Amino acid sequence: MTIYRNLFAGLGAGALAAIIAVLVSLPLESPDDIVLNAASVGFGALVVGAANGILWHFSASDSKFHKRYFVLSAVLFVVIIAVASLAQTQFDDALSFTIPLAVIIALVTILGTPISATNDRLGIWFSGILVFVAIVLSFALAGQGDQESGSLSLPPAP
Repeated sequence: MTIYRNLFAGLGAGALAAIIAVLVSLPLESPDDIVLNAASVGFGALVVGAANGILWHFSASDSKFHKRYFVLSAVLFVVIIAVASLAQTQFDDALSFTIPLAVIIALVTILGTPISATNDRLGIWFSGILVFVAIVLSFALAGQGDQESGSLSLPPAP
């Protein structure tokens, strides 16, 4: 298979992970609503999906369960957790926000990429639709969540 087909398979899995992770992130308390919001979660999932698509391509396998791919994907997951740990140095409770989302994104992309890449019924157009929905949902829900309203008003009269 070509690298483009595998990349789109990874993007499709990343888009599915983005949709799930964005919806799960809404009730979680974000340590910083400007940096860690639905848009950053969604786009992060797409990047992880694309990376898994590239890892799938370089594993050079046609079977759904290839040891090299899963080992490389596990290394990618460890890198994601390391980045989340670095975020903890800048934001309070960053790990409690990012770890559940990272697990969801990792599981969906690691398992979804080989399924999508080896399935002829799931075409590039399906991955494209999922990516479009993930991007729209990420932007639409970026301002939602646990943040305060931000409305400017005078305090009530005593």
